[in-house]
Formats: sequence, structure tokens, C-alpha cells
Amino acid sequence: MIDLQQPITPPRSHNLYSKIETALGMLVTMLMLYVPLSIGSLNPSAEVAAALAALISILLILINSDKYTQNIPKPIQTTMALFAIYFAIGATSYFIFPPAKSSLSNIGTTLHFVLFTPIVMVTIKHPPKLTWVWLCIIGGASLSGLHTIYYGSRGTVNPILFGDISVLLAFASLISWSHFKSNKILRILPILGFVLGLLASVNSLARGSWVAIPLLTIVVMYYLYIHLENKKRLIIPLVAIIIVLAGTSFVGWGKIEPRVTIAVKEFQEYFAGESYQTSVGYRLETYKGALLVLKENPLYGVGLGHRAKAFDDLESRGLLRDLSYILNTHNQILEDGIHKGIIGIVSYLALMFFLLIHFYKRLTKSPTHAVGLILMVGFAAFGLTNITFTHGTFNTFFIAMVTIALLPKLSSSTPVEQQGIDSSDPNTR
Repeated sequence: MIDLQQPITPPRSHNLYSKIETALGMLVTMLMLYVPLSIGSLNPSAEVAAALAALISILLILINSDKYTQNIPKPIQTTMALFAIYFAIGATSYFIFPPAKSSLSNIGTTLHFVLFTPIVMVTIKHPPKLTWVWLCIIGGASLSGLHTIYYGSRGTVNPILFGDISVLLAFASLISWSHFKSNKILRILPILGFVLGLLASVNSLARGSWVAIPLLTIVVMYYLYIHLENKKRLIIPLVAIIIVLAGTSFVGWGKIEPRVTIAVKEFQEYFAGESYQTSVGYRLETYKGALLVLKENPLYGVGLGHRAKAFDDLESRGLLRDLSYILNTHNQILEDGIHKGIIGIVSYLALMFFLLIHFYKRLTKSPTHAVGLILMVGFAAFGLTNITFTHGTFNTFFIAMVTIALLPKLSSSTPVEQQGIDSSDPNTR
């Protein structure tokens, strides 16, 4: 006769499976946290980590689909859908237009957005501790700065991407101040990440990352403003940030001043009709060509990989100067417009605006939402003078940071004023 009061002990094999599944799930989470830590100074290991995280996530979902497909928050579901739509529109153009040499590679770079789905489905079931998140963000900014100082390099990725990533991690590091402020030793970490991240941006010579700095400063100050009980105390972090920015500019002025001066000169030369074969001149001529292509092919564009052919056609008609040297449009909206028309532009803006509004509305719930807002504002700014969703490296960084910022378990953190490293809080141990 069965004793109903006697607890039923699960089979040992079941416990072993559960431990293995949990270990693999946490491995996915740690691999995604490794992306911001390593992508500037240790790449391509970051991209390998993201690919491995995607493979493990798919495996876990296939084995236990009931666990990972249920109770997915609506904002994450919407983000999944918007990522999938953006990818699908690009993939569809491959079948609408004759394939070009770079068509598949262009589609392949946005495959990252599809892999976001299995990764985030697993990560929300195995969320990281908030301290890990901050250490990886601060560590990534610091490693990037130290890498440029020690090696005298512009990072292990494209210098423009390196500068953009560094400045985002620098400002994201500042958001962790309230988490570490109760510890006299560790509270130096956010400042260290901010300073070294800015130095990495300066040493990258990426002017696009410098343009984003005022906007990111406003985001950080607004975040602090809505959380400070005494609004007058906002002057303290504002002055501190200005001092750091001024100090970094002073140290790197020998690199900043020539880049700014030549940009102004090239801008003036282009409109004076003297020369367009410069960094700024090529960009402006490319924007002109993109608008002409979009005007003639408004709905679907000319298809992925057909930009060069479209520009050659405009040149043959005397509407555009030679742009055979240019490999992309240097503007994400116009890049989507050329390749996918208004439909592509709408899919890009829908994704960006949804995440921007989502993070903005939830700034009071979690500091990681501030990181998400920094990410969106930064990518929007970078997309004005460079392509952002056509680089595999940048897409890897983007989905990793969006995953971290969207995690619901991190959204239940205590308010900023109360945060600190509290040994009684399981989320910060």
C-alpha cells in the first residue's frame, strides 16, 4: 500500500538532467555577457561565443520546448517579431531581384536577428545576477581602453565599430554607479569603465562615436534626474561627467582636433564644388545617390547587393559622380532604402522606435533599461553617418545588449536609490 504522506523522490537521472539543463542555460547567459566584455579587445571570440550560445539555445528548446516557449513577456515577443520581419524583408528581396555578388552575405549579417529568438528564450529562464551584468559592461569598456593604450591600436574590430561600441559601454558603465556606491573599493569601477571607454573612443578616431556623446550624456543625466529625490544634487554628477569629458578631450586633443578640422574642411569643399573624393565628400555624394535611387525605386528599392549597379546607372546619366570606391551608403536608413525601399525603412524604424519607447517608459523599473535606452540612442546616432545593421560584429553586439536589457528578472531590481552590493540580496551576491 502506498503511503501518500511519504514524498516521492525524483529519479536520480531526472535530477542529473535538470542540473545539466540548468548548467547549459547558464552557459548561454554567460556567453552572451561575454560579448560586451570581449567584443572590442578580444574579437572574434565574442562572435564565436554568440554563435555557440545560439546553438546551445536551439538544442535546449528542441529538448524541452514546453519550458522555453511559455510565459515569454509581450515586449520580448514583439521584439522577436520585429527582428524576424526585418530579416524576412531582406531575405525576400533575394527572390524578387536577380541575386548579386553580395546578396547572400548581406542577408547573412541579419541572420543574427533571427538567432535572437532562441537565445532570449533561454536567457529569460536563466537570468544572470545583476552584478555580473555590470562587471561585464565595465570590463568591456575598460579592456577596450587598455587595449588602445597598451597596443596603440584602434581595437580588434573595424575602428568605427570599435569607437561606437566603446562609447556605448563607457556610458552604460556610469549607470552601474548606484549598484556599487555602497562599497568604497568597487564604486571606482563605473568611473574607471567610463574613463577608459572614452579613451578607447578617442583613440579609435571614430568621429561618429564622438557625435553621440552629447546625446548619451543627456540620457544619463535624465536617468539620474528621475531617480534623485533632491533634484538639486543633479549638479554633482553633471559636473563630474563634464570634468571627465573635458579631461579626456584634453588628453586626446592631438587626435580629436585634426579629425574635426578636416571634417569641416571636407564639408565646405564638397558644397564649394572643389572636391568630393574625401571621407565627408564621399558620404554626401552617396546620400545624394541613395535619395535618387529611392526616388526611382520607392517601394522595394533595387534589391540587396545592387547598390553599386544602381549608382553606376545614375553616373551614366550624369546624375551622380563616380562612387565605385564606396562599399556602403554610410547611413542605415538610406542603406535600407536602397536595398529594400520604403518597406525596409519602415521595418528598421519600427524596430528602433519600439525598443526606444519600451526602454524609455521603463526607466524607473531597472537600471538595465537605461542601458537599453543608451543602446538605442547610440545606434540611432551612429546610423546617421554609418551603417549599423550590415555589420555582423555590430549585430552580435546589438542582440547581446538587447537581450540583457530586456530580461524581466533584472527588471525587478530594487530602485536606484536603494541599490548596492547587499549580501542579503540574492541578485547581487
